[in-house]
Amino acid sequence: MSKSRQGLFLLLVCALALVTGPPGGPAPSLHVSSAGVSKGWLPVIPGPPTGDPAQTGQDGARCADPAGTWLGMRWRSSLRWRVNEQTIPAYLGDRADVVSALRNAATTVDTGRNDCGLPENLGIQESYTGRTDHRAGVTADGGCGERDGHNAVSFGRLNKGLLAVTCIWWFGDKSNGRSVEADILIDDTPGLFFLRTPADCGSRWDLEGTVTHEFGHAFGLGHVAFAEHGSLTMTDGLPDCSTAYRGLGLGDYLTLKQQYGTN
Repeated sequence: MSKSRQGLFLLLVCALALVTGPPGGPAPSLHVSSAGVSKGWLPVIPGPPTGDPAQTGQDGARCADPAGTWLGMRWRSSLRWRVNEQTIPAYLGDRADVVSALRNAATTVDTGRNDCGLPENLGIQESYTGRTDHRAGVTADGGCGERDGHNAVSFGRLNKGLLAVTCIWWFGDKSNGRSVEADILIDDTPGLFFLRTPADCGSRWDLEGTVTHEFGHAFGLGHVAFAEHGSLTMTDGLPDCSTAYRGLGLGDYLTLKQQYGTN
């Protein structure tokens, strides 16, 4: 099947690592769960996004769809995270602009910034604490590596088709787990992302919207199916060239509010 912009989108991945046992105690057993799909035409979803890719997700459905899923674990304290600036691909330009986009994404989830006029006062805590030499504990195939005690966002190699992957480590039962670490790895393929929509855009993805989705995972949001809920930020497929997913949709917001409440 030939490619076309109208039919091109990606599924995003959230890989979960379960840590059992107390901090500082015996080495905990580590369980890993991940999911991944290929880039481009995705037959597992019945139908690609429709309409102008730059507008997909900006219609009324975004603020009318209350759908959301929960991974089971959440943060009881502030998520303090850092960026490995050395891994930022040169094609993205000024590193400060890239970090700003990452911080905007985290703040969107932190505050509940949304497109629906809802109060931006979710009871979530996060803070960007600067640079790090650590890399995200995510493997190229979308699995989780070793926990190192640092919440790192970095760029690196992911197998063809993976846009970004989030790994979460938590203690306790998954149904009510306590998150202790979250790492985000973003694919460093040249030309894959943009900070500002380029002219004649095609086969490129909005970095800020993508990472907003990933920070949603970091705080416990799961996927919703693109076929039914493609206008929400936590949809499992994001169309190329769209900046419509930089804020939260109704279901994204309500699911976080149910778990974290409001300030």
